[in-house]
Amino acid sequence: MHFRPGFIVGFGLGYLLGARAGREHYDAIMRQVREVRERPEVQSAAGVVSAQAGSLLEKARRTFASVAGRGEPSSPTTGTFAGTVGAHSPNGSGAIRTP
Repeated sequence: MHFRPGFIVGFGLGYLLGARAGREHYDAIMRQVREVRERPEVQSAAGVVSAQAGSLLEKARRTFASVAGRGEPSSPTTGTFAGTVGAHSPNGSGAIRTP
């Protein structure tokens, strides 16, 4: 792996400054994060984002189910799909299979 010298220097400098900040600085940052997280407007925004994410996930599931429903396996043992053409047919004839 090839790293540029600037990246290595930047990483080292960030590590050094982070180490110097110490545990007290980390604890102060985490206190501020908790305070922000507990604010009512942040809680409200998080609820809205969570609800939108849930609706998007449900829409994606329905879309996937409708797309996947077109190519449902016709036989779990052969692994062929309904409506496929060619060598995938169970008898190897290449005929179109329909459900």
